[in-house]
Amino acid sequence: MKAASYPLARQQDFTSRINGKAYRLRIATPYGPPPEGGYPVLYVLDGDGYFGSFADAARLRAAAGLELPHAVVVGVGYPGEDFTGALGRRFLDLTPTEPDAAEKANHTFASGEIRYAGADDFLEILTQEVRARVAEVLPVDPARESVFGHSLGGLFVLHSLFRRPDAFSAWLSLSPSIWWDDRVVLKGEAGFASALAGLARPPRLFVGVGSLEQPEGSPARMVDNAVELSARFSALSGPPGWRFASKVFEGETHTGVVWPAINPLLDFALKDA
Repeated sequence: MKAASYPLARQQDFTSRINGKAYRLRIATPYGPPPEGGYPVLYVLDGDGYFGSFADAARLRAAAGLELPHAVVVGVGYPGEDFTGALGRRFLDLTPTEPDAAEKANHTFASGEIRYAGADDFLEILTQEVRARVAEVLPVDPARESVFGHSLGGLFVLHSLFRRPDAFSAWLSLSPSIWWDDRVVLKGEAGFASALAGLARPPRLFVGVGSLEQPEGSPARMVDNAVELSARFSALSGPPGWRFASKVFEGETHTGVVWPAINPLLDFALKDA
């Protein structure tokens, strides 16, 4: 039986010069022509799991009329068919620090060598290597680029926003693992808040979480951390262009929240793009 393929999409594998690791890009071509200046772009982390859902929603909603502009959706993932291997790889790319031994012991579900604390390198891979490869395939607008991450991907989005807020125009952090390494990501929050008013390219940020992501007594405090961070962001005063939105998706679990969040995330990232 012939393997299925995704319509009007291109797949490209490459080995990064930055960390020596292999990546797989899936690039969905929009159904309509590019606007003047190029298409907006949405980079979807954990692309092995989420690329198709985001690409279908973005392309069909744009084709249906005026719901969204035509945009390029890029899934960033890993070569190979072993999904547990992809789970192991993401620990390197999406975490900013090395966890303690107790946390490492929770990661036996992933296969292969598990490494950590590669988030800064991965941000460079996205902004230098991935961005350049996408621009070789389709006309894109570098001023209208968004990045989506879920769970550890949401942690990566926040960490990268605090370090380089001008790297993307919109940042989509869903179910961020703020709990990671004793909430180390929040060490960058104060610096970001102080710098926000002076940013020449103020970012837009969406933080979301499912209401069922925090079982009673859970030390991760998934919902509380996201809600508390959102309250602080809501109080920030930024320059023109700064925009913050948040949402608790009622009745949604940590895994299930991604699909009901897709349309609000696309609206936030692309309607003003």
